[in-house]
Amino acid sequence: MAVRLAVAAALLGLAAACGGSPDTGAAAPAGQAEPAPGKIISPATLKPGQAVPKPAQKPVLTITGKISAANKGHALVFDRRTLERLGVVQVRLYEPWAKKTLEFRGVWLKDLLAVAALQADAARLHMTALDDYQVNLTMAEVRAGGILVATAAGDGSSIPIDQGGPVRILFLDGVPAGANPDQWIWSLTTVDVR
Repeated sequence: MAVRLAVAAALLGLAAACGGSPDTGAAAPAGQAEPAPGKIISPATLKPGQAVPKPAQKPVLTITGKISAANKGHALVFDRRTLERLGVVQVRLYEPWAKKTLEFRGVWLKDLLAVAALQADAARLHMTALDDYQVNLTMAEVRAGGILVATAAGDGSSIPIDQGGPVRILFLDGVPAGANPDQWIWSLTTVDVR
């Protein structure tokens, strides 16, 4: 918990780096799985059914468990560049730990899981952070949408580890699963599909 409090304090510093366009009302184009608001920064070039390349850079996220796609043993490992091939959107949302509205860039969690090809009996996600903090989401919460895997601040810069990066989970305003700030997992490393 001390690490989460330190990270919460560091998030205040992130606020200054989270600039970007206030235009977040653009609709997702056809073929983009998530119909939630957000400005499209780059369209998807990696889609469900395509092979996910092994990381060429430092891995930032690993998906394990009830998945059918893999690129390292039974796991699916992403570096930031490959993760962002799922289509980057920029969103503006209220960040409960920084207690202000900020902008972030990332990929929709639903798009990430579509590329991982979840098995039919997948019921929940068990997510673990660098400090071993853990959060669970049901598949119903994921299907409801509005959950972003943030890979960058609003200006496109990397999110440092001491500010919750390099990857974190964010919830658009009004998404029920994000009403509890403890669900906002920072420094996400692993998503185990159960």
